[in-house]
Amino acid sequence: MSWLDNAQVKTVADKAAEKAAQDLATEQAWVKAELAQADKELFILEDGDPRSKADIPAWRTYRKALRDHTTGVRPVRPV
Repeated sequence: MSWLDNAQVKTVADKAAEKAAQDLATEQAWVKAELAQADKELFILEDGDPRSKADIPAWRTYRKALRDHTTGVRPVRPV
């Protein structure tokens, strides 16, 4: 019995599928982190902290865009 008996060769399609899965996981992690940051920014605004960035409607619109984001151009964070 050789080690080649159980060897699997990855095709171009297999490699593309793996890359797509990795890209999706990266985007999902980014969206999750951005949603957490948007929540923090909203808490800062609600507390009346002078360090707040943008305004409440801008951050809420950003959160909606993040939830709708799948692929392509990422939503732009309010500043």
